[in-house]
Amino acid sequence: MTLPLPQHPAIDAVMSTAASLLGMEIVFLGGLTEDTFTFEKVRASAEWPGVEEGRSFDRTSSLCHRLLTGAAPHSADTTTDPDYALAPATEQLGIKSYVGVPIRDHCGTVVATLCGIDRSEVDVDPATIEVLTQLAEVIASHLGPLINEGLVIRRAPEGGWAVGDHETGDLTSAMVLADLLASDLSPGARPAKSDAPLDEVGQLRMSVKQLEHALAARVVVEQAIGVLTERQHSSPRAAFERLRKVARSRGRKVHDLAREIVMSATDPSVPLPPELAGRR
Repeated sequence: MTLPLPQHPAIDAVMSTAASLLGMEIVFLGGLTEDTFTFEKVRASAEWPGVEEGRSFDRTSSLCHRLLTGAAPHSADTTTDPDYALAPATEQLGIKSYVGVPIRDHCGTVVATLCGIDRSEVDVDPATIEVLTQLAEVIASHLGPLINEGLVIRRAPEGGWAVGDHETGDLTSAMVLADLLASDLSPGARPAKSDAPLDEVGQLRMSVKQLEHALAARVVVEQAIGVLTERQHSSPRAAFERLRKVARSRGRKVHDLAREIVMSATDPSVPLPPELAGRR
């Protein structure tokens, strides 16, 4: 199985958060098959020869393989760690510190890893690994089906998304999430913040919750896009632009208005702005 990794702002946000969390030279997503390990996505704060996106190795040579066969999720000195010292990648790439957590699909199968590596000793405490695990779950929720079969949005067999009979790439999905992260999740709509000051790990936990909230809100918005696409015979992108324009002109949140559009698909009595009512 290969990693179905789309180009998406959710993935970029997770990688950025993980980099801030770990403070390591490299944060990466590792793709796994039965035979290979691949650096699928790399976020680097320093140049590191051999660590490039798309580069593949024999799976058994990777530290991620050791992780998935029972090694501890973190080692501050892989060269003396009995679980990681014998992994060929330790010497080949000069890895001193490693931390990693698995990413599982909706069936529970490991499809990737979210990891950090450094050429010096970096200690990672259990609380940080817990947050890294939450970030992996955010990625997992994005890689899985957005909506169950039978609803408006479905995955196209050859990749991308389909709305009714109209297939589209990931552009609309990316636009939706970017819009939610940028403006539509106001502080009042986000998970409640504590009055107590948060330490760095606490702040990153809050970032994870906000990402999870945005992903959940995105599902409703994309359902509404599907309804509008079929109702108004438009493209998904045009439907989203119309939804966003109407919401802003009326001082509404996109995801609040989207929820009403989805309700209107089964209940014609739900009132909608004329620009979105269209054909019932």
